[in-house]
Amino acid sequence: MLQPDRKRRLALIHAPAGFGKSTLAAQWMEILAAQGLVTVWLSVDRDDNNTIWFLSHLLQAIRKARPGLDEELQQLLEERPDDAEQYVVPALINAIDEGGQDIVITLDDWHLVTEPRTKAVVERLLEAGGSHLSFIITSRNRSGLPLGRLMVRDQLIEVDAVALRFDENESQDFLVGINRLDLDAGDVASLHRTTEGWIAALQLVSLSLRDHRGASELIERLSGRHASIGEYLAENVLDTLSPETLDFLLMTSVPERLCAGLASALSGVELGQAMLEKIQAQDLFLQPLDDDGTWYRYHHLFEDYLRRRLERDYPGRIRELNLIAARWYSENGFPSEAVDHALAAGDVELAVEIVELRAMWLVEHSSMSTLLALVGKIPADHAAGQARLQTAIAWAHTLLNQSGAAQSALDLAEAVMPVDATLTEHDRFELGVEGLVVQSCIDMYGDRVNHVNELDEKCFAQADLLRPWIVSVAANVSTFKKIHDGDYSLALEQQRWASKFHGQTSGPFSGVYGHCFAGLAAYALLDLDRVDQHFTAAVELGRRKAGRYSHAARLAGAMMGQLLYERGELDRAEKLLEETRELGSEGGVVDFMVSTYATLARIKALRGDTPRAREILDEGDLVADSLGLDRLKLVMNLERVQLGIGPRTTNEEPRGDSLGAAADQEAADAIGPRLEGLAETKHQIRLATQLRSTLAVAGNSLFGPEGGA
Repeated sequence: MLQPDRKRRLALIHAPAGFGKSTLAAQWMEILAAQGLVTVWLSVDRDDNNTIWFLSHLLQAIRKARPGLDEELQQLLEERPDDAEQYVVPALINAIDEGGQDIVITLDDWHLVTEPRTKAVVERLLEAGGSHLSFIITSRNRSGLPLGRLMVRDQLIEVDAVALRFDENESQDFLVGINRLDLDAGDVASLHRTTEGWIAALQLVSLSLRDHRGASELIERLSGRHASIGEYLAENVLDTLSPETLDFLLMTSVPERLCAGLASALSGVELGQAMLEKIQAQDLFLQPLDDDGTWYRYHHLFEDYLRRRLERDYPGRIRELNLIAARWYSENGFPSEAVDHALAAGDVELAVEIVELRAMWLVEHSSMSTLLALVGKIPADHAAGQARLQTAIAWAHTLLNQSGAAQSALDLAEAVMPVDATLTEHDRFELGVEGLVVQSCIDMYGDRVNHVNELDEKCFAQADLLRPWIVSVAANVSTFKKIHDGDYSLALEQQRWASKFHGQTSGPFSGVYGHCFAGLAAYALLDLDRVDQHFTAAVELGRRKAGRYSHAARLAGAMMGQLLYERGELDRAEKLLEETRELGSEGGVVDFMVSTYATLARIKALRGDTPRAREILDEGDLVADSLGLDRLKLVMNLERVQLGIGPRTTNEEPRGDSLGAAADQEAADAIGPRLEGLAETKHQIRLATQLRSTLAVAGNSLFGPEGGA
């Protein structure tokens, strides 16, 4: 048993279907809960092969059992899809350790997970989970778990099919003692031999024999039929039910899980909850999935029999039931299940419609990874012809700073727009403007402003005809350009105009960016009170709408961190900047990255931690190289010169517009009219670097390498 002071990290219950794995796990959890442990139950399904969804389902289950757990971990899953476990798993372990309560998590049906990345998450939780976290896992096999290492450390309990089988005495207690069947010792012994103690078969026998007068005759006929006993008995059980109950069972066997509303939609029975409770009371293999009796599922074996019977008796009905389930799930906010049932019905167009309907809601709520996972379920050739969906995909990739994938999706959306028959003229107008805004946003993340001037005519002049999200993001891109053109007052004026549209969007992203850009403009005008107001508002908006650890809140934290640094509040600044640094290549536009890497490196240098300062600047260099951000690369070099830190050691040739001799010569020689926008910004950084380098060389020649006279 898992005791409160246990060394055991994992109890693995593995056996074929029908051996009572889930029942044993549930009984075990009841005992542990009575001992004061927090117990968490997660029924695994095939969607959990998507690591982001598995972690999301796990966090939801833990929060339900322990509501005080930090709810903001969820947002990290959407914003760091490529390496979410790197941030979420340690944060989850720390939260559990800090809570001080022992938690036992049951993962039921673990064999459904085959994805190595999801398996690696559980392996990491098992190995690094600390003394307060342990697992009970049910599975049909032993694969995908670090059993060898756990066994060596004496941290593993294994329960297999041999241990789960009933012996003859247990079979006697189950059939005669619990189910009160009128059987003699010979009948029980015969049944035990025939079923080999297989619990599901014994339960089916008990149901079959309830009203069967010739028990011995039935038992004799079962002899030698072990391979098909389950199916044989299931048929006998089903044939004893009332037509209404049988019909309800068959019609509700299509989905993996059931609730009252879905059961009513599938069966046509108005009182779905009452019917589910009646079936559970009749021991018809219906298992609750939560404590409050909202969600249920049929035992896998019984479910399989029901589906085969449904296909046999109503061959044309399965497609219709899948369509009903798809629409119910879609209308009730379960897009993943909705898509699965639409595809099971062979209606790919409905699956596309479901994803398309949800797509921009997911984008605006920073759930980009969920959207891309849903799209991944749809055959690529069907998703490719939908202009709306491809535009949403472009948004998702843009906000994840995946410019290549974003550009491909946007190009595809523009190519199919003229022939997409689902679009009205207004749709084509709006998508055309939206495409321009997406392109401008891709450019902004790449530190370019190539298409911004077109926004005045095509977007702002017709703002009231467009969705607020489009106008809100467009205003931010335009503000970005005005800041780097030196038009700071116009930038602030544009944000005042855009505030209405920011307020009408459902997610925090565009509002946070708006406040940050307004703060940058105010900073250039030395209006520090307004800077404080905007940066504070950005942080509060991001945290309120998406959580402390959200992408939006961390981006705002970069700007607030820089302001706090300027005020000398190094501890607060360092904390915010460290949080933003975790975003890495998804750390927003270059201005946010500059605040993160340059300011944080200065703080480390002020604390005398030159190695950490170098590490942070090296990291900024790597991000600049990976995304082709020349301005960030130049700033990292300037900070190295100012802090007296040498260049990053690398075998790579320097990039064309980074820090080669030609760039230095251009900086030294260029005296003339002001360049435009970002070109002038980069020119000024080069000049500052050249000046600092010259002063550093002069200082060394005067005072020597040790700084003495």
